Amino acid sequence: MKEEIVLEVNGKRVRLKDFPMRALKGTVVGFIKSLNLEEEPKEIKIKIVLDEEDNGNP
Repeated sequence: MKEEIVLEVNGKRVRLKDFPMRALKGTVVGFIKSLNLEEEPKEIKIKIVLDEEDNGNP
């Protein structure tokens, strides 16, 4: 199976099993498609940088 998602945390690669990979892909692709962009997404990159006060909480 071709790896479709690469997840890195603090510069270290995190291996995803099939279910988390499919769940993450479905969530992100669904969100992007809901934006009604002019063209279909072919590659999506997301980078999230957390500050010290954030601690990952929304």
